[in-house]
Amino acid sequence: MDRLENDPQVLQEWFNMPIELQISNIGSEVLRADRWKKRGNYKNMRSFYNAAISFLRIAIKDPKNAARRNELELCVDELADYFIGENHWNTTSETLEKYYNAFL
Repeated sequence: MDRLENDPQVLQEWFNMPIELQISNIGSEVLRADRWKKRGNYKNMRSFYNAAISFLRIAIKDPKNAARRNELELCVDELADYFIGENHWNTTSETLEKYYNAFL
């Protein structure tokens, strides 16, 4: 997914989306990753987690999201902690769903 973060066409398409649509796309990947985590399929979990992180990084680059940059960066940190860290933030499936579903 890293190549997406530097693809001018992908960036242009993403930057044309409103933030709500960007976050709902990110949320779809997050919730898919969480479903695979619950099933114990860490390969698929990692794939969807990586997609979510790539989309978040693109959203962070989007000039219209400058005022939200800190929140988006915190999302990256929280997802890393939840999916591949020790979950020091005590994130749950429910808190992820509540946050990302608010944008649907």
